[in-house]
Amino acid sequence: MKKIKYILLIVIVFIIDQISKILVMNNLELEESKNVIKGFFKLTYTHNDGAAFGMFGGKMIFIVIVSIFILGYLLFELIHHKKKNITMDTGLSLLIGGLIGNLTDRLYFGYVRDFLDFKIFNYDFAIFNLGDTFIVVGVILFLLGVLLEEKRENSSR
Repeated sequence: MKKIKYILLIVIVFIIDQISKILVMNNLELEESKNVIKGFFKLTYTHNDGAAFGMFGGKMIFIVIVSIFILGYLLFELIHHKKKNITMDTGLSLLIGGLIGNLTDRLYFGYVRDFLDFKIFNYDFAIFNLGDTFIVVGVILFLLGVLLEEKRENSSR
């Protein structure tokens, strides 16, 4: 199977996500903050029972069901995508790994463990985790891969 390196990437992303959450959970109390770069970045341990930015808070069953369907679709895309597109497949792998990490939290704890807390230009971003970061980077790479594939197809006509 040629996609084994992407499956390995998914596993690595999942492990990094879970280890980071375990480290934070074992070293910070809930709602505790530690300054890393004063006025810019701190670690703040929180629980999020919703989706992105706390949307659908308290609707865990809905979020889990939607996440499982999305995960199934993304895995299908990764496995059955025939064209060699490293950007798209890497993006899918990061997205899947992050999604599995957050889904694991929801199923095991009933919430997602968040801890990355940034304040940029006086804007206090929502607190997030590495799984969220992998998801965002994965979406960007996936979309870039789609655009590159379309450009390749259009230029070959």
